[in-house]
Amino acid sequence: MAKILIIDDKENILRVLRMILEKENYKIITADRGTDGLNKALSIHPDIIISDIKIDDLEGPELFHILNARGLNIPFIFITAYGSIKDAVSYIKEGAVDYITKPIDYPYLKRTIARLLKSRENKSMFSSGRYLVGSSAVMKKLYQRIETVASTTATVLISGESGTGKELVARAIHARSSRKNKPFIPVNCSAISTSLLESELFGYEKGSFTGALKQKKGLFETADTGTIFLDEISEIDPSIQVKLLRVLQEQHFTRVGGTEFVSVNVRILAATNRNLSESIKNGSFREDLYYRLNVIPIHIPPLREHMEDIPELASYFTRRICQREQLPIPIIEEGFIKRLQSYQWPGNTRELENLVERILILNSPPVLEAKYLDSESFFNENDFRHNATERDRIIKTLRLCRGNKTETAKVLGIPRRTLYHKIHRYSIEKEDYGVV
Repeated sequence: MAKILIIDDKENILRVLRMILEKENYKIITADRGTDGLNKALSIHPDIIISDIKIDDLEGPELFHILNARGLNIPFIFITAYGSIKDAVSYIKEGAVDYITKPIDYPYLKRTIARLLKSRENKSMFSSGRYLVGSSAVMKKLYQRIETVASTTATVLISGESGTGKELVARAIHARSSRKNKPFIPVNCSAISTSLLESELFGYEKGSFTGALKQKKGLFETADTGTIFLDEISEIDPSIQVKLLRVLQEQHFTRVGGTEFVSVNVRILAATNRNLSESIKNGSFREDLYYRLNVIPIHIPPLREHMEDIPELASYFTRRICQREQLPIPIIEEGFIKRLQSYQWPGNTRELENLVERILILNSPPVLEAKYLDSESFFNENDFRHNATERDRIIKTLRLCRGNKTETAKVLGIPRRTLYHKIHRYSIEKEDYGVV
């Protein structure tokens, strides 16, 4: 049961809030003085604090700063009179999560509390300053899958479109496993040429090729007792797939130029944005390797299948980017969110993050309003399906032309400048078309 601490020096506010929120099955603790609220916060560690800004002995913002200084980053919702909205906004920029004006909009307050509790629940997937975000049914299903497989040693194959967060899922699995204090080694297989990938993964012996002046450990040895994450596994050359299959079967391999087996204890997580069944049919991926990798499949849904998570995602990206860039954290207007939810997001959450970052850095707005999307041409097009189709066509042509953008522009019949604009617009990365 979630614990909510309410601090206000007006007895009627405490009584009404307690009555309303206890009906939502929350455990409610109240304090009619700031110092009492501080003591209770330190002793019970509530999930959320709702506090009036103006309290006689210790005002809400002071309490907020004291708790933050002690490392208790508890979500704060401030209650404020209309005339103090400017102050409330400044506290949000300092890290408070929301404010409500008097008279209190109770349905809005209940929605805000529910959203904050879901957000805190999902932070259990925290990893390297980033974590999976979303409270929709499909995301809850994904979290449950992660929880189920994390405690095992099973090999996992993560599938999903580019930009859906495959590495975040891999990191979440590792962080919740018994190997969490051991190495996590991510490898982007599409970013390393075939000639280098074997020696990067398995290492090499001294003298095995020109320039091999001493023995070098590979990434599998570096990941020993931990986890290795092989992103874009479909891009591995068949000659290396054979060696990878042996690691999966036997947990040993030979270094490039070596004859002795090197044994490792490594959990393998792999990811792909391609249909590996099709790759098997065309002969570019080994069927036996596929079955070894696909012990536990996890599919990440594209953003268009959980658009209800966009408010939470936009809020998360806004706060993280502003903290990183030392920008004031803006309020997010409802109209801004609705415009975001009208688009199909072919580049998924990565495209959404790039858009939010671009708007924040170029404008540093006090309020994120819908007008900031007017300059983004794809928000003014009627047929959003066209975007996904065009993005796919560009990626396929880039792959065909091995990443040569001049040649790609010629094949598509568009100026090179236009191609660069569309690559930026659709958040197309090198990993999408598998060329170094």
